[in-house]
Amino acid sequence: MSADEGTEGLARRSVEAVGDDRVEAATGRGRDAWFSLLDDAGATGWAHRDIAAWLVEQHDVDGWWSQSITVAYEQERGMRRPGQRSDGSFEVSPSKSLACSIETAFELVSEADSRARWLDRELRTVGAGESSEVLGATPTSSVRLAWPVGALGAPDDRPGRVVVGLYQARDDDGTPRGKVRVAVEHGGLATAELAEKLKAFWKARLDDLSRLADEEAAEEQAGTAQP
Repeated sequence: MSADEGTEGLARRSVEAVGDDRVEAATGRGRDAWFSLLDDAGATGWAHRDIAAWLVEQHDVDGWWSQSITVAYEQERGMRRPGQRSDGSFEVSPSKSLACSIETAFELVSEADSRARWLDRELRTVGAGESSEVLGATPTSSVRLAWPVGALGAPDDRPGRVVVGLYQARDDDGTPRGKVRVAVEHGGLATAELAEKLKAFWKARLDDLSRLADEEAAEEQAGTAQP
């Protein structure tokens, strides 16, 4: 199996995630022009940080865009695989939209009794024990979960970490707008194969979370409708 086949479906290539028109509008050049400049400079032999720094220092590219161009360049030149970080590890970040309030979504992720209904019952399938543990949380925006030693994808000498982020757009007056977006970031994975398995695991868990959120939203609406 080739490297590209091994990461198929794991993550989109950077050039697919961000349009070239956006790159040109933000940086003054399209990707092909940046790639040619980098090739001429010998950047295929540079480390990630050196490429990003060159774009910032020599061409005044904004820091965020320098990272985006660098990742795209590394992927297109075979220096990095989709879903792979600059340190060689892999990460997955599946997401799902929930039809409930962001307060409800945060409770479903942060509270132990709620996680038992969509996450904990499946942890044994990936060797992650009987129950999940919260390492820390920022109300309504993120929850950090431990990934125990021995679990699929965890380092041999320490627990891994999973971050569940939540976001909901708001109008100018602060009124919530649209659905809540919840995304799981699970990094530090040694191989693309591990990443594929954990991507499938988290996508299934987010499907379960979405169904639970639908139930909670229906109960909220029923309660509001009562006289």
